[in-house]
Amino acid sequence: MKITPKGAESSDLAKIVQNDKKTAVAGTNKDAIAAQRSGESASVKISPEARELQRVAELARKGDQLRSAKVEALKEQIANGQYQVSEDEVAKSIARAEVTRLLEKK
Repeated sequence: MKITPKGAESSDLAKIVQNDKKTAVAGTNKDAIAAQRSGESASVKISPEARELQRVAELARKGDQLRSAKVEALKEQIANGQYQVSEDEVAKSIARAEVTRLLEKK
């Protein structure tokens, strides 16, 4: 990759990019206005990648909601004195965390 100082060519390129963006927006607006006048509805095509991102974002939102519900239930159990701690599960979790920490050092 060749690195060159920013000069006239770079600013010309920036102007071309800006003009291209303006032209694209203007063209989009003209198409939308023409579609409205003709009674057609505008349509948008969403790429498979964008659909996948939408799906992932929705799953993340649902995960946050489920986690907050679980946290609230645990807080309620603790407040009522009904929360029971399993010594075995705590020990397993500590051992798992320590093994993971030791393996990450390698």
